Amino acid sequence: LEEIADGDTICITGGKGVGAVVAGLQAQRRFDVEVIPATGCVQGKHYTDVNHVSTLMAERLGGRSYQIHAPLFADDAAQRAMLMNMRSVAEVFQRAREAKVAVVGIGSILSADSTYYDLHPSSSTDRSAIEHSGASAELLAHLLDGEGQVCDYSLNRALVSLTLQEFASIPTKIGVASGLNKAGSILSVLRGGHLDTLVTDEATGARILDLASEEGLSV
Repeated sequence: LEEIADGDTICITGGKGVGAVVAGLQAQRRFDVEVIPATGCVQGKHYTDVNHVSTLMAERLGGRSYQIHAPLFADDAAQRAMLMNMRSVAEVFQRAREAKVAVVGIGSILSADSTYYDLHPSSSTDRSAIEHSGASAELLAHLLDGEGQVCDYSLNRALVSLTLQEFASIPTKIGVASGLNKAGSILSVLRGGHLDTLVTDEATGARILDLASEEGLSV
């Protein structure tokens, strides 16, 4: 709330962590802002889907939201290009690129309860290939390695999403994640320099600092 002003655009991802933060927003006044999806949507995950979360944030702030009518994953890179060039989809992502603030979740990959495997129907059957790619985190549905760099994995090329290069141009980038099982994933994203601000709980923050200390890093 301290980062936004009337006339701003906020882009957002879906997910349980982001949804929980948005549900808890209590603005003291109404903001004339736009809330824009930063990724495609996920069918069957209504309360954590990006369209629902963006609508909820707009309601909490008093602004207006835009909807994305495209899946998070295309079948391949060619279909992704086709979807991204559709006028209704292209307009949403152009607004997202112009956002002042981004609020995004951070996903774990290696933990047993990783939500990444709910995002794409075939990802769970391809888990060994995902692990072989060196993936340790997920950001805007991009699989990242331990250094926060994009993995060489086929689904990364089929994402209907802002690219991480486009995401990097947004002035204020806020990541939301908690849980000890996510500490390593969060640290990977921080190593990649993708965020300006991290929202987490005290125990997770302490674990991130412990992991960084063990590796001789500073956070």
